[in-house]
Amino acid sequence: METNENKKGDDFIKELKSSFYFRTLTPQREKEGIYHADIKFTSYIKLIYTIQDLLKIALHTLENSDLENSSQIEDPSFHLTSILEIAIQLMPCSEAEGLDKLHKLYLEINSENKNEKMDN
Repeated sequence: METNENKKGDDFIKELKSSFYFRTLTPQREKEGIYHADIKFTSYIKLIYTIQDLLKIALHTLENSDLENSSQIEDPSFHLTSILEIAIQLMPCSEAEGLDKLHKLYLEINSENKNEKMDN
């Protein structure tokens, strides 16, 4: 026989599963205790500008004393670590490798075009 306390707990769990609660963090399958949150961007340039803004905030914090920072944030330098961690996670490193390959290809094509013009 199910106790009233267990039934309340089970009902609460069912409600949580069918609701919109706890949707921001998703557990990683490979690592216990690690979660991820989705951040959506409309383009790579928006992503890069967001990273740039985070780094500007970090620089501002490093360059200014606590008195010159917003009074709404107590001890801004304490929060600097989390800002930098977010910026690192957002960096599109694998895409940068693709950009390097595209740049190399561009240089090769450009060089070939110059050589063709010289031959003509």
